[in-house]
Amino acid sequence: MSFKKMLARLGIGSARVDTRLEHDTVRAGGDLRGAVHIQGGHTPQRIDRIDLHLMAQYLQRDNDRRSALNTVVRTWRIANPFTLEPQEVKELPFSLRMPAHTPLTERGSPVWLKTALDIDNALNPEDSDRIHVLPHPSLQTVLDAVLHLGLQWKNAYCEAGPPLGREEPFVQELEFHSTPRWQGPPRTLALLPFPTEDGLELILDIDRGPRGLTSLLEGTGLEGGRRERLVLTPADLTRGVISVSEALAAHLR
Repeated sequence: MSFKKMLARLGIGSARVDTRLEHDTVRAGGDLRGAVHIQGGHTPQRIDRIDLHLMAQYLQRDNDRRSALNTVVRTWRIANPFTLEPQEVKELPFSLRMPAHTPLTERGSPVWLKTALDIDNALNPEDSDRIHVLPHPSLQTVLDAVLHLGLQWKNAYCEAGPPLGREEPFVQELEFHSTPRWQGPPRTLALLPFPTEDGLELILDIDRGPRGLTSLLEGTGLEGGRRERLVLTPADLTRGVISVSEALAAHLR
């Protein structure tokens, strides 16, 4: 084995990867576009595959402690095996359709795109790019409806738990509190959205106790408040913000 090949196996003088996004902001359900740039190293190297992983971070509760864990939401393969020659430059454009349930990053947990090269008999180079995820259009309608009612969006976070039919090990919760514009008794609302092919399913935790989300994930009773389920069809959503706010108000009041 040549000295250069030995160094490449250790990652010295090996291929390098840099993913460049057209925009780092994308809407859930929308397309994320960019290109993977690969620079060859000092020796020929076989690239077995190139994967793009949509990553998210969520919180794992263990009694009174919380730890942050990373998970893969979706993976796309953008290249099959090929040989990268010394100093060769390749550019691989991509367009990725974001899952409808991609977690929001506003007031929430980080989401990023990880590029991973699988190189035969060598350290595998990676690249990570943070992305800002906006709500899916159906969820945006719901958020606008909640704000229209006079509730204020306080927080959003992902926490470990069964995601109702999806493969990810977490759910995302959106937390709201009533403002003086709210016409009714003081309210807190924890909203768990679950996009489906036929619309949007919502779990509403209203005026719950401090272990509300944990009780949902563990299947135990809600402390202090009540839990409602609301399913919005595409027809419901196309009626607009006012119509959706009226449907929400019927559950909140």
